[in-house]
Amino acid sequence: MKRIFFLGLVCCSQLLWAEAGLEKSWSFKVLIDDREVGSHQFVVVERGESLSVSSTMALDFKVLLIKRVTYQHQATETWESGCLSGASSETERQGKKTRLQASGVAAGLSVESIQGSELIEGCVRSFAYWDPNLLQGDQLLNVETGEYLPVVISSYVSAGDSNTHITIAAPKGDIHLQYDVAGDWLSLQTKLKTGAELKYQRI
Repeated sequence: MKRIFFLGLVCCSQLLWAEAGLEKSWSFKVLIDDREVGSHQFVVVERGESLSVSSTMALDFKVLLIKRVTYQHQATETWESGCLSGASSETERQGKKTRLQASGVAAGLSVESIQGSELIEGCVRSFAYWDPNLLQGDQLLNVETGEYLPVVISSYVSAGDSNTHITIAAPKGDIHLQYDVAGDWLSLQTKLKTGAELKYQRI
C-alpha cells in the first residue's frame, strides 16, 4: 500500500513538473567601460518543443558626468520548434516609449513596431543570446525595434577552457558571446557607437 502511494506521488510530481516546465534564468550586471550602469535578467521556461522567454533590462547612468541616460526594456517571446511564434516588448528610452507586437501566422511572423507593419516569411529567430543553438541564420529580429537585421555568425572553441565563443557580426557592431562546456551563457561584449565598451557580467 505504501509503495502504491509512493508511486502515485512520483507520478503526480512528474506531471506537475511537466506542466510547470523547466525554468532557466540568467542575471547580469551591465557595465560600460567597467562602470556598472544597470542590469539585465532573462527567464526561459521550456515545455517540450515550446519556449517562453521574458527579459527585463534597466540602465541609469551619466555620460561625461553631465547627461543622464535612462533606459527600461521588457520583452516576452514564445518559440515553437526553434522558431519565433510571438513576441512583445515595451521600451522607454529617455522618457519616450515604443512598443512591438509580433504574432505567428501561416507564412511566418507578423510584426507591428516603430518600423511599421511587416510580414516576415519562414522561420524567424531573434537575438537569442541565452541559447547558442538558436543563434543560426543570416537574419535576426530585434524585438525592441522590429528590425530584421542581416548578420554573420561565427564561433570557435577555446583550447584552454573549452568555452564556446560566438560572434554576431551585425550592422551596428559585432556582439561577442561566451558559453561554458554545457552551453550555459557566461558573458556578452560589444562596442557602442560612442566607442565605449559594453559588457554583461554574470551575477
